[in-house]
Amino acid sequence: MNLKVTEVIDETWDTKTFLMEDADEGSCPFDYIAGQYLTFRFDGISERPVARSYTMSSSPNQAGFAAVTVKRVDGGLVSNYFCDQVFPGAILKARGPIGRFTWDPARCRQQLVMVGAGSGVTPFVSILRAYANTLGQPGSPEKMTLLVAYRSKQDLICWKDLDALQKIPGIRVFTTLTREDARDEGFLHGRPDEAMLEGVCENTYEDATYMTCGPDALMKLVVEFLQKKGVPDQHIMLESFGE
Repeated sequence: MNLKVTEVIDETWDTKTFLMEDADEGSCPFDYIAGQYLTFRFDGISERPVARSYTMSSSPNQAGFAAVTVKRVDGGLVSNYFCDQVFPGAILKARGPIGRFTWDPARCRQQLVMVGAGSGVTPFVSILRAYANTLGQPGSPEKMTLLVAYRSKQDLICWKDLDALQKIPGIRVFTTLTREDARDEGFLHGRPDEAMLEGVCENTYEDATYMTCGPDALMKLVVEFLQKKGVPDQHIMLESFGE
């Protein structure tokens, strides 16, 4: 399918969100579940066609468009092309939506705990927004918790959304900064470790499904921690990312 970029939002100094609609008919041309991704194909930026997948940071309850959020990667062919060469009016080739990194009431517990870092927050922004106004209702989680790590306050991807979402009853958002100490402003400080995970996940181990997205080291930490707590593997979901 062909998607037309309608708006580009500067999230941080190295991250942008791209709003898209059907290139011919407008609006969002597909139905999707929060947490799914699109795969984009680029034919003219290298000798051979290049494909990259990006989770949608928009939510199904946002009518009229879909959005992906792209963080620039040093030396990354596609992420740098997105950030430097894709402007409103650009036509992008994509397929999807694809993926099972979603909250499914048929297979998930009623609490949802998410752990991400950097651009790994994007599926969780989509999921939080999708269920924020229906928590506790059939087809929605009862509670949602997010722990997300950024380097500094300059790297707060989708922060406007997260700041609003964390004020909704039933949603908790813990934000840790790894290279800046802003504990006096309500942030945690340091890389996620077992002690931080214990503080976030306490009293959830028998009632929650866990999702983690980010660097391999973070996901390994989360999985091993939850396994020590006796969480069954079917309630631990992973989604890796990278250029």
